[in-house]
Amino acid sequence: MADKDTIFVLSKEDVIDCAREMGIPEDAITDDILAQVKKGVEWGLECWSEVMKVAITEAINFALKS
Repeated sequence: MADKDTIFVLSKEDVIDCAREMGIPEDAITDDILAQVKKGVEWGLECWSEVMKVAITEAINFALKS
């Protein structure tokens, strides 16, 4: 479980849940597959800081409107 300082975490169980939704059995998610998924997610999150900045801006704007 993530601590209070952690913002976002994806786990093996998250991968397995997504695979199930795609009709892929859990036993197909081997350590090699997990390693490749991790590389793909890391590549897809290269611009994470831009996403974070947008989220911060939206959160602050929402708080100011409340």
